[in-house]
Amino acid sequence: MKRPLSAALLTVLVGSTTVVMAPTAAAAPGCTTVKDAITGASGEITICVEADGRARVKGNLVDTLPGAGFGTPDGVCAAWWIDWATTTGDSSGFELVVCGQWDDSPEEVFDYDPSAGENGVRGITGLNEVKLNIMRM
Repeated sequence: MKRPLSAALLTVLVGSTTVVMAPTAAAAPGCTTVKDAITGASGEITICVEADGRARVKGNLVDTLPGAGFGTPDGVCAAWWIDWATTTGDSSGFELVVCGQWDDSPEEVFDYDPSAGENGVRGITGLNEVKLNIMRM
């Protein structure tokens, strides 16, 4: 499973990121589903926010231009960007990234709790925005 990126890797990626906006969603506790397809990426994501500060993220993500190698032929990765509302403010980042040119498969099916682990998002109160993106590497 592709989990949130480390801060160092995210810094490198954001410097060369091309963001393509997809529909946005807003929610308090409850579920939101976004399904989208753009050049280079497609997927569906369901995010369920619980009243206790946890959430569940399920769905799939496909790099539709998997190519081969760094920057060749496309250097594009697919990514879901999630902007959480939390008890301490907003927390956002590339939650899931699939790079078909490097991964075993250009598709990732996922089901996880973003608040789990030592680097998990704490005190989730809602969802500000979710976008399907591509990242040029």
